[in-house]
Amino acid sequence: MSRRPTRSSPRSAKGKRKRPKPKHTPRPSRRPAAPAPAVVVSAGALCWRLREDADGPEDLDLEVLLVRSARWGDWSWPKGKIKPGETLPECAVREVQEETGVRPLLGRPLPSVGYVLPDGRDKTVTYWAAQALFTTSRSAQPEEIADAVWLPVQEARVLLTRPSDLPPLEALMAHARAGELDTRALVVLRHAKARSRAHWPGTEGDRPLTSVGRSQANALPGLIAVWAVDHVLTSPWARCMMTLLPYLRERSPAADPYQGVEVLPLLSEQGLRNHPERVPELFHSLLTERAGSWLVCTHRPVLESVMGALAKACTPAALESLPAANPWLGTGEALIAHIAGAGQIVAVERFRPEVRS
Repeated sequence: MSRRPTRSSPRSAKGKRKRPKPKHTPRPSRRPAAPAPAVVVSAGALCWRLREDADGPEDLDLEVLLVRSARWGDWSWPKGKIKPGETLPECAVREVQEETGVRPLLGRPLPSVGYVLPDGRDKTVTYWAAQALFTTSRSAQPEEIADAVWLPVQEARVLLTRPSDLPPLEALMAHARAGELDTRALVVLRHAKARSRAHWPGTEGDRPLTSVGRSQANALPGLIAVWAVDHVLTSPWARCMMTLLPYLRERSPAADPYQGVEVLPLLSEQGLRNHPERVPELFHSLLTERAGSWLVCTHRPVLESVMGALAKACTPAALESLPAANPWLGTGEALIAHIAGAGQIVAVERFRPEVRS
């Protein structure tokens, strides 16, 4: 007699414990995503000069300075990666001097360049037009830079390896044709961070820098030196004098640091209140009558009059970069106005060294 097949039932599983179902289905483990490649930040300059047989800037017979990489064999502009604590202008000056031996005097900014490195990282290079202050021997290692040569613009355009290096050159030539390549600098500096007005028992003119302000002042010499200023003007109040002191000491280590500095009471807050019309008059004269490059150190309340005077001399493009509202500049921040011709501001930049608070 055949037996019917039996079905499993709770009785047939008597004595066995059921495993509880997991509340959540476990997900397969994921490996952490690889960090995105860092952007390489670099700076350099297109150094230019007139050929010996050129009659003047309008001749457009310019030579520019190129370098050839020993590793890759490519021709490009002198440039290099920024170091910790550097501003981009300081990086540009250092790298050009290391790679070519030329100490550049930075002029107006040129278009930046971006491209992808062989390892996949993005690289950005900020460029300036520049003239040579002096020339020394190159300090770059032979395995880095094989050659540095001055070439006519037409030859340089053909020799450049990367098409992305052409826009700065085309901009440089456009500025030359417009008579706006040969510029001088007016550096306007807001003093470094000072003690609070409410907690300072002394006079307003004696209010000193804080510890952060002293660090800001100590970070400024390299930045200011980029433009090799010929003349220094300052408010006589302590916080301006203290802001300038580290730069003045580096500029003239063997002399009285304030020797040759023009101290003007009208650049103080009280001077502005006493003679509000004189600050615009001063800056008009700096732009149109006084030759050379200038550094002016003053206070936030004075900056409104300063910016108003500068705005009247700006091209439309430069005006877009001019601060338009209070506080105008941060403590220890420098504004650089690039002046061409008879006093027209053709470019404006702002830089503030990083300081740990």
